[in-house]
Amino acid sequence: MLPLVTLTTDFEEHDPFVASTKGVLYTQCPGVQIVDLSHQIHRQSVREGALFIAGAVPYFPDGTIHIVAVASGARPLAVSLNRQFIICPDNGLLTLLMEQYEIDEARAITNPKLNLAQGSQIYFARDVFAPAAAMLARGGSLGDVGDRIEQVAKLNFPRATKENDRLVSGRTIHVNRYGSLVTNIHKSFLKGCRVTEVRIGGFPVGPLKESYSQVEVGFPLALFGSSGYLEIAYHGDRADTRLKLDVGIIVSVAIEPSVA
Repeated sequence: MLPLVTLTTDFEEHDPFVASTKGVLYTQCPGVQIVDLSHQIHRQSVREGALFIAGAVPYFPDGTIHIVAVASGARPLAVSLNRQFIICPDNGLLTLLMEQYEIDEARAITNPKLNLAQGSQIYFARDVFAPAAAMLARGGSLGDVGDRIEQVAKLNFPRATKENDRLVSGRTIHVNRYGSLVTNIHKSFLKGCRVTEVRIGGFPVGPLKESYSQVEVGFPLALFGSSGYLEIAYHGDRADTRLKLDVGIIVSVAIEPSVA
């Protein structure tokens, strides 16, 4: 059985960009199953793309091939990570995934046979990413895409820090479509701890919640979003407008050891 090939882009779907990418995949790997993850990443938003794939990739089966075409134009690369493959520009999209998983192998896509443009203007998703994904889906080796590289680009995300046994601090790194303030504090960072209070910019949000239903409409809450990162949200409203806050705001999390 052929592996899944997923598509995540900042293309939307008004133009033929997504369709032509699929056309190359179907032509070069007949029978391939393509899964659209999202084509609504904001244009050129590498940060949003990094958060999106960090929340999606871990749930796919071994062997899945992910094409991530967000702010394409940087060096095209293909990596193996968490028993899957990711094909994307080398612009920091892998930053948050690399905090969860080590890259097993990374290759720059330099094989001229994987470039359909042949001297004309390159449309990376169609002309480079899709041929590389099709080759891997047919059973090709990662080594066939090009030269091995030792380092890939990382975004300058601030890191969450454990100040002491009672306090973790972080910052907001993204505002999602619902106005929720996404922080850089991943749930794995708080493993073994119970969150007693969350504050953002000094504003008390309260203890950690599991769902919006645990607070009344019009009240704030802190919870882990689908990407696994702590978010500050409002039930029935936008946290960014209610709190008048954006990216870069300090978030403090009071913790204590959880009782087994």
